[in-house]
Amino acid sequence: MLMIFTGIVNRGDSFRRRRSRSGSLAPASPAQSAPESQERRPVALHRVAMVGAQGVGKTALISQFQTSECINAYDRQRDADGTEQKVSILLNGEESELYFVNCTSAREEIDRCEPPDAFVVIYSVVDKASFQKAEQELARLLDSDMLRCRPAVLVGNKIDLARSRAVSTQDGKCLACTYKAKFIEVSVGINHNVDELLVGILNQIRLKQQQFTSDGGRESSPAHWYKSRGVVRASMKARQMLTWIFGKEDSKFKNCENLHVL
Repeated sequence: MLMIFTGIVNRGDSFRRRRSRSGSLAPASPAQSAPESQERRPVALHRVAMVGAQGVGKTALISQFQTSECINAYDRQRDADGTEQKVSILLNGEESELYFVNCTSAREEIDRCEPPDAFVVIYSVVDKASFQKAEQELARLLDSDMLRCRPAVLVGNKIDLARSRAVSTQDGKCLACTYKAKFIEVSVGINHNVDELLVGILNQIRLKQQQFTSDGGRESSPAHWYKSRGVVRASMKARQMLTWIFGKEDSKFKNCENLHVL
């Protein structure tokens, strides 16, 4: 199996991606081969559900995860629900394999015996309906109690199409904060923030698992979860309004964009 290694640095986190091309192992440079000479640790396997309306770029985003080269994201790519694609990552000296599954709705993933380790909910910033669909999916995950012990990342794609934008960045942050999800805007078309998202997904999975372990294998207390979604949404809208008025972003909005902390 020919493995092509790509070195990338993101916000201080070094990671390496691997993708399969053929049937033999590619020679690596001395700098690349150094980690391989160390004692090999078990590879952690994680399943990630990519949820969103048709046409928001789920297939293109998964494809971009697998390469450091820009792809033509606006070629017609049919979203193949249920298909899985693997991306191997070496991050902070630990190797993990992320299996991305493409699905329009989170319902099937929720009903699995072993639900995925993370949910990435995607919308297009030029399509208001896809944003509404993303909110429906986050609500479904919350109602199914999926978000208490699994990370969710809300992703606004196609920010390169700035003149056609229909969903503001602040609206995206407000929605993410309402459901205690993380938030990031990307452009698969120009490969903007794609690597940051990939690193962030793995970071969130690891942080959630560490939290679960530190809590003795118990899920976080419902007392720290939502009592009223409407109250939370109203609070987020008020914070959003204050941001507009005073031009100073609320700390909760800033935190939801930091994929390196819970």
